[in-house]
Amino acid sequence: MNFQLHTLSKSLRHTLTVFLLALSFGYFSGLDLLKHTTDFKVAGVEQNVLGNEIDEQAEELHFKMSERALQGLIHSHVISLGMLFLMLSIIMYFSSYTEGVKYFLMIEPMVSLVVTFGGLWLLWLGFSWMKYIIMCSGILMHLSLIAIILLLLKDLLLHKSYFAKK
Repeated sequence: MNFQLHTLSKSLRHTLTVFLLALSFGYFSGLDLLKHTTDFKVAGVEQNVLGNEIDEQAEELHFKMSERALQGLIHSHVISLGMLFLMLSIIMYFSSYTEGVKYFLMIEPMVSLVVTFGGLWLLWLGFSWMKYIIMCSGILMHLSLIAIILLLLKDLLLHKSYFAKK
């Protein structure tokens, strides 16, 4: 297959653009939920998984996540985000960017996905230092997704050859 996104028909480019925007809306609504549950802080991640019932000055009481709840969280996130990253990787494959950029952005979010949610499991098991790994891999995963979306939108809507055809 030797075609690129910017060579697709206008209707298919616009369909992919709307898909990327809708997907972004859903993804960032989940990121907003993460903000409310962790405040994007290492301590928030730890509190959300391990609870804070020992902290007498806590404003809101959290209990340690049950094993079943943790398994459900990991299962649903890894399956759904894995599928999302696979779809984006396939679309990224047909972009006009260099092989190195494409390869990194096609692989990295899935590696970070496993590290982030595997890290949650290890944190729950008592490896408290994992909270830092979880935070770093989670940030890298989110930044990679943002980069993929922006680069794909640029390739679909603002590619040089798109303007040359007019």
